[in-house]
Amino acid sequence: MYSSRIVSFESMLKGKQKRDKFILPTGCKNFNTILEGGFHPGMYLIFGANRTGKTQICHQMCLQAYISSSSSIYLDSENTFRPERIKELCFTRGVDEEEALKSILIAKVLSNSTFLLKLNEVDKKLEKSNTKLLIIDSINNHFRADQGTVSITHNELKKTFLKILQKLNDITKKHNIILLATAQISPNFIEKPIIKENPVGLQYLNHFFSEFLYLIRNSDKNYVHLVNSKTLPENKLPYIISARGIENYVKL
Repeated sequence: MYSSRIVSFESMLKGKQKRDKFILPTGCKNFNTILEGGFHPGMYLIFGANRTGKTQICHQMCLQAYISSSSSIYLDSENTFRPERIKELCFTRGVDEEEALKSILIAKVLSNSTFLLKLNEVDKKLEKSNTKLLIIDSINNHFRADQGTVSITHNELKKTFLKILQKLNDITKKHNIILLATAQISPNFIEKPIIKENPVGLQYLNHFFSEFLYLIRNSDKNYVHLVNSKTLPENKLPYIISARGIENYVKL
């Protein structure tokens, strides 16, 4: 269901060589285990229901990038970025909050047309910086909203969304960066599905993303489930969300 595009054996080897150059740890052992040490250069889609930690991992990875001597770019389409959360994470880890915040370039994304314009700016910014992390929270917010707009045809909506995805793909490969994109979800109506929600626009996202992380909410803990990867096996491990961010679940 989450099949990635067919690529040649040679291109897969080249991708693996690039991937090994930079690994960004997540700050959570179980996430690192699933991701073989952390996030590698490439495109990751993180999806799940509300309050599963999608935005939390975005905030946490901004801090992780700063700790790793990198800056980050955060494209916010849902008005979810919270400087106070970054400060809280910094406090719990003994990190300079002002310097950490300076390392994050934040831009609001108010529509899909704005999205495309912002990506052109991102491309230019990456040419002149040491930024290794691009975050989009969320990638399909305006795509989902526009689905109910009478004045926008399905073909127009599809065309714009595919332009965004292609531009992201080009930027990620050109600058060899880590792209983390969260996604809004819709129910999976298949009877007794293992994956109960699907990212909105999955039929288009599938053509560009090869790494899919499914966040699942439970009563006392959550689970991160790597449901598809070009190079890694499927895996599922528990985690919790605390003042320190995404952490391992420890049974008391």
